[in-house]
Amino acid sequence: MRVTVLCENTVGVPMPKGLMGEHGLSFLIEDKNTVLYDTGQGVGIINNMGLMGRNVNVIDKIIISHGHYDHTGGLLPVLKQRESGVPVYLHSDAFKNKIAYIETPEGNFEIPIGFQNKKEDYEANGAEFKFVDHFTQIDDQIYAIADIERPEGWKTWDVRLKCKDGDTIIDDSFNDDLSLLLETDSGPVVLLGCAHAGVVEILDDLSSKTGHKEFHAVIGGTHLGSAPEAYINRAMETFKKYNVKVVGTSHCTGFHASAIIMSHFKNEFAIASVGSAFDF
Repeated sequence: MRVTVLCENTVGVPMPKGLMGEHGLSFLIEDKNTVLYDTGQGVGIINNMGLMGRNVNVIDKIIISHGHYDHTGGLLPVLKQRESGVPVYLHSDAFKNKIAYIETPEGNFEIPIGFQNKKEDYEANGAEFKFVDHFTQIDDQIYAIADIERPEGWKTWDVRLKCKDGDTIIDDSFNDDLSLLLETDSGPVVLLGCAHAGVVEILDDLSSKTGHKEFHAVIGGTHLGSAPEAYINRAMETFKKYNVKVVGTSHCTGFHASAIIMSHFKNEFAIASVGSAFDF
């Protein structure tokens, strides 16, 4: 199984020329089937796939990690490039009206950060939405986990991230935060979109639901960029608890947390930037 980073904040390889970075994330999973996990903002996915010699028509399934624009923006461009429809797996809460609520001395304001188009627009271009929840098998060796078990009263530390229900602004519960478990020849591999539900909680819930006591690799956005230092330390301990061999950080992990992870894991650390590929 090969996992290739199609979209991410940075470009990590010099060739092929013309690869683009953007604030977002997208992985291509190639095994018996080809699965696209997230689509970035939509700026670079078609360009980067083409330069890497991949065609959108080889994609058998698409999985969306959550309903933010930097993971869903490329969905419509991918659909429009395809010659046929494709199943798109996601949690139903991904279509909630997601916003960033910004408080400043000059006043508060909202920024829409959810899907950029209506559900019907994607369906009109070939999306066959399949809603998944809890722990669900998607493909022969690919499982999705959402509705992550968390302590009572849990809230994200990124207080800007909200949902809007009519005129009411509410905290985002991030039940739609959907991570992947890949059962590979190297061992179980966890792919993260943004880990808004907490990377510690995700790994613990996966272990509880699968019985896995070790994970070969954890790759993707850990959302540690805005996390308190105490939570970053908990994440380090959790990686060690599950004897993680490879930690590949990207997107919302942030330089500070990535540096801490690198200092702990050294040769077991990798930057999962555009062009990076992981073989299992």
